[in-house]
This record gives sequence, structure tokens and C-alpha cells, in this order.
Amino acid sequence: MNGVVWIPPKGTYPRFSIETLKELDENNEIWFGADGKATPSRKTFLSEAKEGVTPTTIWPYREVGHNHEANNELKDLGLTGLFENPKPTRLIKRMISLSTRPDQEDIILDFFSGSGTTGHAVLEIKNEEYCQRRFILIQLPELCDVKSEAAKAGYRTIADITKERVRRVVQKKNETDASKLPLGATQDRGFRVFKLAESNFKPWDAQSPTDTATLARQLELHIEHIREGRSPQDILYEILLKSGFPLTTPVETLTLAGKQVFSVAGGALLICLEPQLTMEVIRALAAQKPERVVCLDSGFAGNDQLKANAVQIFKTQAIPSFKTV
Repeated sequence: MNGVVWIPPKGTYPRFSIETLKELDENNEIWFGADGKATPSRKTFLSEAKEGVTPTTIWPYREVGHNHEANNELKDLGLTGLFENPKPTRLIKRMISLSTRPDQEDIILDFFSGSGTTGHAVLEIKNEEYCQRRFILIQLPELCDVKSEAAKAGYRTIADITKERVRRVVQKKNETDASKLPLGATQDRGFRVFKLAESNFKPWDAQSPTDTATLARQLELHIEHIREGRSPQDILYEILLKSGFPLTTPVETLTLAGKQVFSVAGGALLICLEPQLTMEVIRALAAQKPERVVCLDSGFAGNDQLKANAVQIFKTQAIPSFKTV
């Protein structure tokens, strides 16, 4: 005891209960700093250390931040107390600076994104160096404790907190930093959210029995081979991946002959997922001169003549690839 009353900063989670802290203090296991006024931390004794060496770091907190700073960063975004022991962005920015180059389009991958510090750090460093670094954050939809501040704030999973933090960082950067960019410079602060799921298309079961009744059931199931409840956006991104395009590929929505068409990579690939295709939209697609066209097979509604005409029109316009799914 040193007579100084210490209260954890608002919005942080103490690592130990009051009872545990009292026990540690009685055993002289708490360090209050040389002047007795530092943030309390637990002592590590040589007898507890592996091979007689206590853990150390070559990156002091004055250079790369600490948990209190990380909690303040969440507080500035209006996310106070939602996450235990977040990492400071300064720490991640140091790691990014050492392992990537500002003149390269590096991708920083975080398999356990938690509160989204890595995404926040990449957006910060992009703004400081005007570079084209990108990030991929992966987080399981781990449920928040129903009694936690996160759950009370309406966040069902850890992934929900991750997404919201990145959204708020992007919004804040767009609002405050636009005037700081060099003349003619731009920053891509957009991001997309994807959930891992099974294919939108029902697979053909090649291992099933080949008797007439079983084959008939399989054929019946594949009359409509797209899974129920899947949106055009779901199907679009699966087609992108299967066509060899990354998920970051620019996609523009066009209206051709009254139908919605997705223009991928500046028109290199056109995808029409309309349930009812017409000769007018086929001609409009061909007039765009894409390298590839993909349509729903069901869009032809069994009209073999329309499909045959589509094949001939695209061939006449020297469009290399036309496929239906």
C-alpha cells in the first residue's frame, strides 16, 4: 500500500477482481512504479520466469502505446467499454511499417481481428503516407456475453463490433481528413463485408444411387438449382470468384434494356441475373463489347430459340465467352 487511490480508467476492464488484487498486494506482487504513482502492474519474479529470464520488450509503450490508449481510441469512436484489452493502433502501425512498403499495394491480413485494430491502423497509415495498403479482417461470429456492455449496446457478436469500428473510422476519416490530402490525391476508404457460406448453387450428388427414382428426384431438385433465399449480390460475388476476379474488383450497376446488369472491372465482364431475359437485353449486352458475359440459365425460361440466338449474337460481336449458370 502506498496511500494512493487508483481507479481503472472508465470503459476498461480490470484484469483482476478486488479480492485477487488484495491478495497480490499482500504478497508484494504489485508494482506501483519508482515514484509510487504509476499505473499498477503485476510483478514477474525470476522464480516464475522460464529459464530464469523475465519477459521484456524492445518496443516500449511510449513508442507503441498500451491498453489504456487503445481503450481511449475506442472511446473516441463512441465504442467505450465494448472490448476487453484491445491493442493500440500505434503498435500495429509499427508492425505494418516494418513489414510492408508504402510504394507497394500490400495486403495486411488479420486472422483474429477482434475489435478491428488492424483495420483501424491500416486506415491511419494510409492517411499518413498516402499509400495503397489494404487489409483483410477475419473474425468468427463469436457471441458476446449477454451481460456485457457490447450486448447491451446491441452488438450480438464480436464480428459486429469489428464491422462497426471500421465503419466509424472510415466515416471519421472522410469527415476530417479530406482537406489534408495533397492536390489530386485520393484515398480508397471503402470496405466490403462477406460471410462464409455454402455455394449459392446446389451441387449435383454424383455419389447418389443411380436408380430411376433417385435420378428423378435429383433432376427435380435441379430444375431450380439456386438455393432459396439467395440475393443477386450473393450470386454475383460467387461468380466473380469462380471467374478469377478478386472480391475487391470494382463493380458498377447498369440498366440495359430495362434490366439490371453488373459491369465488372470496367466492363470486362457483364453479369445479368434477371429472371426473364429478352432479345433486347441480349443485344444491349453485346453492344457493350465485353470480354465475357454470364447470365442465369433460368432467365431463358426454357426458350431454346432465345438462347440459341444469344449464342449467335455474341459470336457475331466477337465476344469470346458467353456462359449461363
